[in-house]
Amino acid sequence: MSENERRLLMTLSKKVQQQEETITQLVEIIAATNRRVTDISTKQELLLQSN
Repeated sequence: MSENERRLLMTLSKKVQQQEETITQLVEIIAATNRRVTDISTKQELLLQSN
């Protein structure tokens, strides 16, 4: 493997790692948003039932 190929492989590996981290962050944001939506929906249902 040439030095250029080795550098390219390292660059691609770093980009993949960054994309994995970004995807992980996005999944965590989606999960937190889903929890909030569920909480709000539950509270709304309880309010509607109490009226």
